[in-house]
Amino acid sequence: MYQLIDHTADIGIRVKGSSLEDLFIKTAEALFDISIKIRRPSTPVIQVPIAIEADSVDQLLVKWLQELLYLYESRHLVLSNFWMDELDERHLIGTVKGAKFDSTRHSEELSIKAVTYHQLEVVKDDDGSWFAKVIFDI
Repeated sequence: MYQLIDHTADIGIRVKGSSLEDLFIKTAEALFDISIKIRRPSTPVIQVPIAIEADSVDQLLVKWLQELLYLYESRHLVLSNFWMDELDERHLIGTVKGAKFDSTRHSEELSIKAVTYHQLEVVKDDDGSWFAKVIFDI
């Protein structure tokens, strides 16, 4: 579950996850939920491995979302399944799965141009859950 943030010329999300993995999955789902309308579901048949390293957890989250946006823009993949084999605050190894964009099944709702560092927040709560705030350039 995510919450939209009203932001001039951009759009933002607030996401809470029960774990770091849950947070990364929910932000990925939010990215595709706000940008693609699915009229008819398609079977996710294309699988792509992901390996990312960063200096901090907030940089890792931005790089993760940038990689997913790149896969959509360059390979026209509408991603719907996300899992991590390894994840800590500085590296991620996982797999994403999706299907090619198909205009009979999908329509672009919002064209996201970039994932920004503007007002970026990634915080771990005392109970072990994670919170993120991310702004997308549209």
